[in-house]
Amino acid sequence: MLRLKHAVSGQVVELNEFWLRDHCRCGQCLNTETNQRRYDLLELPADVRALRHSWESAEQLLVEWSDGHRSTYDWAFIYDSQLEQLISRRTKSTSLTPWNRSIALQNERHLRFSLPALVASDGQVKLLIAALVRYGIVFIDDVAATPTMTELALRRCFPLMKTFFGEMWTFSDKQDHADTAYTQLYIGSHTDNTYFCDAAGLQALHCIEHSADGTGGENFFVDGLHVVQELRRRFPAAYELLCRVPVPAEYIEQGEHHCHTAPIIRIDPLTGELVQLRLNVYDRAVFNTLPQREMASFYGSFRQLLQLVRDEEQQWQLKLQPGSLVIFDNWRVLHGRHAYTGRRTMSGAYVQRTDFQSKARTLGLIE
Repeated sequence: MLRLKHAVSGQVVELNEFWLRDHCRCGQCLNTETNQRRYDLLELPADVRALRHSWESAEQLLVEWSDGHRSTYDWAFIYDSQLEQLISRRTKSTSLTPWNRSIALQNERHLRFSLPALVASDGQVKLLIAALVRYGIVFIDDVAATPTMTELALRRCFPLMKTFFGEMWTFSDKQDHADTAYTQLYIGSHTDNTYFCDAAGLQALHCIEHSADGTGGENFFVDGLHVVQELRRRFPAAYELLCRVPVPAEYIEQGEHHCHTAPIIRIDPLTGELVQLRLNVYDRAVFNTLPQREMASFYGSFRQLLQLVRDEEQQWQLKLQPGSLVIFDNWRVLHGRHAYTGRRTMSGAYVQRTDFQSKARTLGLIE
């Protein structure tokens, strides 16, 4: 271990010497055009040591290595690369606002954006993505009620995710897929793609039409972040169990059979904050990942979570109208709808989680 003290700030770090050698940022070790390392880890001697180190300036450290290499490091790079700093940045960098119905209504003005303004201004796109990071849900208004314009609005912000549903999908009560969404039935609050190894990060929905004689079909949204925080506060044993127990999900139709097993609540191991809520009572497969003697505890905990989700104060209900597109974080916000009558056509799409986060990261919105 190499112990360093910064003369100006007094900050102290202790570094593994192999780690420091592995993180040399010179042109021989790092391709500065691609930001990729130029060498295989096994090319470094396992016993590589710092023979000498000295401060070239208050901010630059020079190290001479036992393998003959010389490295220069910026102090800020060394300090910011430590685990404690990463945890601190992750905790502070993203200001998330957990919400229930009343909080959502108070902040609705921050969640609505106009398509003409988005098309005209990159700044408006950044504001939309910032709101999506913070609240997990936004609306784009003034979108002509066609799948083509729905797609244009989405692609202004993100690339689309292709699944067996396609990139863009239009659905009604015609049973094109083995999914309750393709009916007129009530659908309770849920997240999509629990049966995918990597569920969509974002989901978009746009009501293209609902015939004049039609009734119902109101959508409702629930902030999973707020619900999970409530579960942790009120039912800590249930929270712990649902973070731990893997729950199988599957989707089956002609030519498709998707399966994935993971806990309902996924937590960041560094910060303890929610990463993903994976909740869909409809897509659950045969539950065979827990001994029968532990089933009572699981079902009791699961019911406590569902009761929180279905609490009326948690549910933000609104009727999606032609011309307004909703985009929500499928790893955080649950959605559902009431049963309906009449002809109702919806258009929608998914965005991969990695593309959503990449966009937010390049805009400086997340770590």
